[in-house]
Amino acid sequence: MCGIAGWFSSKYNITVNTTHQLRAMLQTIKHRGPDGEGLWFDNHAALAHARLSVIDIESGQQPLATLDKKIQLIYNGEIYNFRQLRQRLIHAGYPFQTQSDTEIILAVYRHYGWQGFAKFRGMYAFALWDSEIETGYLVRDPLGIKPLFYHYETEDNSIIFASEAKAILASGYHAALDSNSLHLLMNYRYLPGERTLFSGIHQLAPGAVLIWNRESAITQREIPPPNSPSSANLLDSLSETVALHTAADVEVGAYLSGGIDSATIVALAARHQATPMKTFTLAIGDDPDEADNATRTAQLLGVKNYRGTIHTRVAQSLPQLIYHLEQPKVNAWQVLQLAQVAVKQVKVALSGVGGDELFYGYNLHRLLAQGEQIHQWLPQRLTQGVGLGLAPLAAKMERLPWSEPERALRMLSQLGNWPHVYGLLRNVWDSPTLRRQIYGPRVLDQSLTNAFELIEQNWPNRADPVIAANQYEWQNKMVNDLLWQEDRCSMAHGLEVRTPFVDQLLASNVAQHGRDQLMPQRKNKGFMREMVSPLLPTEILHRPKSGFQVDAATFFHQELNNLADIWLSEEQIAKYGLFNPQFVNSIRTAKPKKRLRWHYFMLYLMLGTHLWLAIFEEGVSPSEIHN
Repeated sequence: MCGIAGWFSSKYNITVNTTHQLRAMLQTIKHRGPDGEGLWFDNHAALAHARLSVIDIESGQQPLATLDKKIQLIYNGEIYNFRQLRQRLIHAGYPFQTQSDTEIILAVYRHYGWQGFAKFRGMYAFALWDSEIETGYLVRDPLGIKPLFYHYETEDNSIIFASEAKAILASGYHAALDSNSLHLLMNYRYLPGERTLFSGIHQLAPGAVLIWNRESAITQREIPPPNSPSSANLLDSLSETVALHTAADVEVGAYLSGGIDSATIVALAARHQATPMKTFTLAIGDDPDEADNATRTAQLLGVKNYRGTIHTRVAQSLPQLIYHLEQPKVNAWQVLQLAQVAVKQVKVALSGVGGDELFYGYNLHRLLAQGEQIHQWLPQRLTQGVGLGLAPLAAKMERLPWSEPERALRMLSQLGNWPHVYGLLRNVWDSPTLRRQIYGPRVLDQSLTNAFELIEQNWPNRADPVIAANQYEWQNKMVNDLLWQEDRCSMAHGLEVRTPFVDQLLASNVAQHGRDQLMPQRKNKGFMREMVSPLLPTEILHRPKSGFQVDAATFFHQELNNLADIWLSEEQIAKYGLFNPQFVNSIRTAKPKKRLRWHYFMLYLMLGTHLWLAIFEEGVSPSEIHN
């Protein structure tokens, strides 16, 4: 895994500052590639690369060029099927120079053009410069596993890009906070679509090919979809996927919780290890049995297990976490700490992220299925009347707005309007009344997107609400929440994390099965448990689902109260103008309760946003922020 940065420009002239500018960009993402760096530039393109060496350690340096030097490439990721593609292209006469998966991108482009990128199976983001036609390409894998950001200047037809947005800032571009993006973050707890918190900086969409030419504006294409799904047994398909994800010239470990997803990955991956596989677990939160379950799973599977704990210096390291994430994220602590445990032992770790999305493992899926059944059984007038009639009463019974009983009743009133029900299940709260209660003038003065309407605009055209919600999650929450934090928290420590469940061919194979197969009798992961029963002991198969959860109220009061005294003070709130001090104080002075966890998540986002402003708008170093 690596970090990339650079630009394509019609009017750029090489100066003595070119190398300095590239190195400044690279410096901000050097944590992504601590094993080496490389620079290349000409009159219209500049490429910089920070390398974490995993495959072909000796000769995999970048930028990498074709033999005639006409095509240059910088690349972040892994092409898991590169060996198969390499054999085909050797027979076609391509003169390979290295054993690395990087070179397969050059070979495929030269042989098939950019449409050939559909042949790749993996996680990747890369920039390719073809000097013969003076055209640059920015490309991101179809599932959005690896990140790529860009800023486009129409005046001089130039595009600056990098693995992380902070590298674009290091090029000299100044970006203010995007208030509309902040509003959506406060609703979803991630940023949807191509948005970032930085005005003028965008994410490249999953599966996008952004094409830059010095003579014309940028155009965007999509990587063609893969061939038809295979008819292979799903367990065989998963086994083959995991085998591909273990390919490396360094040792590969795995994250291990007490659940079925990570246990399945470890059981399959351990088959490809010459020595007992190293696994990594975090002891955290309200469920003390979770880490013990992971230890027991490791014993049953015959693998090594290393256990870490969340350290108590959360407040001191929060600014650095915000710096790496480039936005406040609620559940990032666990991911960051787990990466710190793993990187002491391995350079590559497998993760079970995606198992719940692939095999319908969330309560969200079960609740939507139950809601659909209620909607079929009861007249809509009845559910609407009960929900709308009692929701205001439930609201009055709580000191703080948007209580769990109120949300449940509003869901009842919306049955049949599945995008809205989904939003309520994910705790989207957007309304004119709540905006006035929560925000300050800097946000209220802006035109804000309605968070519920945005879900509806992007809602998949599927009759089954559970399938539609799952597809929506893959396209949004998976990319911009789970994979975002997985990438940032691991790469902050120079660790490559691979996600076998997040595989395009595997997802296509699973999608051939209907919801009734994947959720028999509306049971989460019923199909998956049956599928992996030959792999896992009964003790693992039938454990109740748990996760790395913390009591948000207790966590905030124990770990972040002192930091909040400074950064959520009335003085700071007035200085930044984003939030309503009365709303902030109403949460901070309320009696801490588990059922107020969403309110404390919001408080955490507010605190993190103020730190973001200090770091990215005011230029304060994270190390200079103290509680």
